[in-house]
Amino acid sequence: MIKKLYNKKISGLGLSIFRIVYTVVLLCEVIQFNYFRHLIFDKIPFLDPAEIDFGIPIKIWMVALVFIIFGLFTRLATIINYLMTIILVGSINTYEYHMFYAYLGINFLMLFLPVSRNLSLDRLIQKYKYSNTRFQYDPPKKVSILCYYIPMFIGVAFVYFDSIFYKFTSAYWTQGLGMWYPTSIPFTNFISIPTILDQKYLMLFFGYLTLVFELVFIFTFFRKKWRVPLLIIGMGLHLGILICYPIPWFGLGMCAIYLLMVPVSWWEKLFSVRKKPAKLTFYYDGECPLCNRTKITIQHFDIAKRIDFKTVQYYAEQNPLLKDIPMDELLDDIHSVQDGKVYKGLDTYIRVFNAITYLKPLSWILRIPGIYHIGKAVYTFVAKNRNTERCTEDNCGYTPPALPVNDDQFKILQNYTLSDLKISLISLGLGIVILLQIIVSYNSIGNKGGFERTALGKKISRFSDRVEKPSKTYLGITHHAVFMDYHFNEYNHIISLAYLDKNEQEIWLPIIEEDGTSGKYLYGPTWIKWSFRTTDNVINQKNLKTGIRDFTAFWAAKNNVDLRDAKFIIKVKKIDTTPHHWEKGFLLRQMNKPWHNIGTAEWNNKEFSIQVPEIETL
Repeated sequence: MIKKLYNKKISGLGLSIFRIVYTVVLLCEVIQFNYFRHLIFDKIPFLDPAEIDFGIPIKIWMVALVFIIFGLFTRLATIINYLMTIILVGSINTYEYHMFYAYLGINFLMLFLPVSRNLSLDRLIQKYKYSNTRFQYDPPKKVSILCYYIPMFIGVAFVYFDSIFYKFTSAYWTQGLGMWYPTSIPFTNFISIPTILDQKYLMLFFGYLTLVFELVFIFTFFRKKWRVPLLIIGMGLHLGILICYPIPWFGLGMCAIYLLMVPVSWWEKLFSVRKKPAKLTFYYDGECPLCNRTKITIQHFDIAKRIDFKTVQYYAEQNPLLKDIPMDELLDDIHSVQDGKVYKGLDTYIRVFNAITYLKPLSWILRIPGIYHIGKAVYTFVAKNRNTERCTEDNCGYTPPALPVNDDQFKILQNYTLSDLKISLISLGLGIVILLQIIVSYNSIGNKGGFERTALGKKISRFSDRVEKPSKTYLGITHHAVFMDYHFNEYNHIISLAYLDKNEQEIWLPIIEEDGTSGKYLYGPTWIKWSFRTTDNVINQKNLKTGIRDFTAFWAAKNNVDLRDAKFIIKVKKIDTTPHHWEKGFLLRQMNKPWHNIGTAEWNNKEFSIQVPEIETL
């Protein structure tokens, strides 16, 4: 089965689009990570810094991600990306959240996937390497269909496989309230949708649809007839997460992975060359190595084929606009013809950029006075100093380039090729990953018919826990209990903070808004930290104090507030515990609940103290 799938080659265009979109999402996550790095890593933000300055590693990570997006030195960049993910994400505890596991798994796979086979600068470099003035190399564009299946299997199917064990033991999910339930609490809201939440049967439909979808996904996602319906449902669910919850990079990141399910024919149709006449005719010296590289470069970026390339030697005299221009002048400068006008030098490049839709901004910039004159001077310098020795039949002849061979056919043994070795390694790797997920998911099963209380059951449970730690850290294989009952049971409070300035005016910190919804500081890992580690449904006084200390210190540093004398008001909004049945208008009622001042947090000479009732549940 694996061999058959490995040998089935399809366009790698979808894989490269996934690379770009997924990495852009990850870059946004890392940029946020960089902004909050002192909150996440410092012992006390800005006051008691971490032993290591994480600013430099995070910036290295961001540079590596930019290289992956553009597909430049992709293999090295994916190695750096994976190492940084382990170091900076795999080791986090109190700020971890669900998307971190997906990053670990997908970033590991990207070490091996041919993600730069299309839409990449690596592909352009290959063209340079194996092309000459008489031959232009076109690197392979196809990849094994496994390159689409395996990331979906590990990044999505495994998540649902484990998650379903939790959901089927949840009273809320089995009653169809799994979507309504967590969205009806103000602090989970990014964009509130009370009108939709008040549609009982719509919410029940979404709840049951999620259950069925996650149950069947692992058995159906690779089947062609199921692909589009599953794609629509999966994208819809995660776009809903993007809209509703303060975990935007989770919603977008999962949507990026779902792009691998888009039929390749759709991408090919989207990127297909429309039968339109070229906007511009580009004339170049066919015997000049630099001019040929220029042509290769422009062709690489001209996806829509809006530029027609012709050599000066064979086609210039056929164009009445060029035939009276001396050949030496045509060879010395790049020329182009558009709408009956002749352009040369920098003006040709301006027309080229204008003809390629996504490069139009470059043409606008180059037209700006000053920039135009600098660009013209640079072009003139390069033109005058380029290698003027042309490659002709007399001095070059024709030497076929040594093209890269298909290493799959390389024989290791008489009847065992490199392709066979790759298939064996893929089969072994998948087997290990599946086994690890099964072992980890053993503890995701709630009631095991009493087996969990036996001596053997307890041993397996302990073994599952031991396996989970390294598998989660390096591969993202872990439990996936998301938005479960126990996250919200007895959650009857929302805690926020306000700074009391010198004029006794309250300034709300961007943690929780006045209506109880999440503020600008709470996205992804910081939302998890505040909502489920600092406050939580049952208050842990130590965690509450530490969390308030860290968030106030971070906010103060970002807003130039002197912690030698600073006072913060601790506020609580008492809300109703989520009912065990659907209830119309529940979210709006909680958002309209009043705030009460319950204590203070003070900084004196950069020493923190807190006065809040010593009770387990506020």
